[in-house]
Amino acid sequence: MSTIPLTPEFMRSLREAHETYRHLVEGIPAVLYIDAVDDLSTNVYTSPQIEDILGIDVDTWRKDPSMWIDRMHQDDRERVMIEHQESNRTGEPFSTEYRLFTSEDKEVWIRDEAVLVRDDGGAPLFWRGIMYDVTETKRAEEQLHRNMDILRRTMQDRHRLLMRLEDAQEEERRRIAADIHDDPIQVITAADLRAQRLARQISDPELRAEVEALQATLAQAVERLRHLLFELRPPSLDREGLVAALRAYSSGREGPEILVEDQLTGEPASDIRGLLYRIAQEALTNARKHSGAARVTVSVVSEEGGIRLRVVDDGVGFDTSARAPDRGHIGLPTMVERAELAGGRCRIDSEPGRGTTVDAWLPLGPAVPAKQV
Repeated sequence: MSTIPLTPEFMRSLREAHETYRHLVEGIPAVLYIDAVDDLSTNVYTSPQIEDILGIDVDTWRKDPSMWIDRMHQDDRERVMIEHQESNRTGEPFSTEYRLFTSEDKEVWIRDEAVLVRDDGGAPLFWRGIMYDVTETKRAEEQLHRNMDILRRTMQDRHRLLMRLEDAQEEERRRIAADIHDDPIQVITAADLRAQRLARQISDPELRAEVEALQATLAQAVERLRHLLFELRPPSLDREGLVAALRAYSSGREGPEILVEDQLTGEPASDIRGLLYRIAQEALTNARKHSGAARVTVSVVSEEGGIRLRVVDDGVGFDTSARAPDRGHIGLPTMVERAELAGGRCRIDSEPGRGTTVDAWLPLGPAVPAKQV
């Protein structure tokens, strides 16, 4: 077997190559190391960068096999040792993150990666690894997590505030509806009854016609107030439930035929019931005023831990990609906002000539037995 002559030129080239390699290794902004395959991960070689990161000189680091473990944060120690022992057992690459304390007891986050080097027969020789300081990255991540937590809490507070505002609005509607029912409607109804009695007592045909016209006006006023009651807060929504209120709202109105399908297994809580009713009300108002539909189907289904509301019409449809809604369609974004307010979703699908579908889902609040609210 031929050998390379150890000439002065060869030895000079070898020293230059070694020096070049040493400069390369020591110029990397990370710690390169070689450790024994044992429980302590006894250090065989560590590059000088260890002093830049931990403030501990190389000789001190090498001489104390337990220093790596002793300098590790107690909250990380058990986990990392388990990972280290598992890598020793399987020979799989070691890769983890942990905290070490510097010589001044400052906390430094370390990213540690190593691979097992074997001999030609496959026997383990040593671990060859790299450690680099990821403290700034971890601090940035922690700050991001804190900011996300703050944002999440802010969104939760906003959601609670908006729900309180929605509840307050519904309560105010309920109060106004009750006042209208108990005062103006009762007064106008009493006036209508007196007008009826007066008409029966009048013999003059022209005067009787005037009283009958007044009576018709009073009856029309009562009817309009009753419609206003449904717009505000239909009594059936609280007494009989969501489907009953939708059927009451849909009946006796001009426009398309409205079919309400009930597939609820339980009545939702009052706030969810009110939001679903408002979404359906917006959809039906748009269908009646703008769709030119002959038929509208409203389905209410218990689904996926919540309630799905679908309002489908066979009308003219519209272009949902338009930048701004057509006049009268201002309720479309309102429906989406109401659904998202309750943690749900709402989608409006429509094309010119193919009708419109409003598809909303709201998570189910505390439920009560159907039709017993």
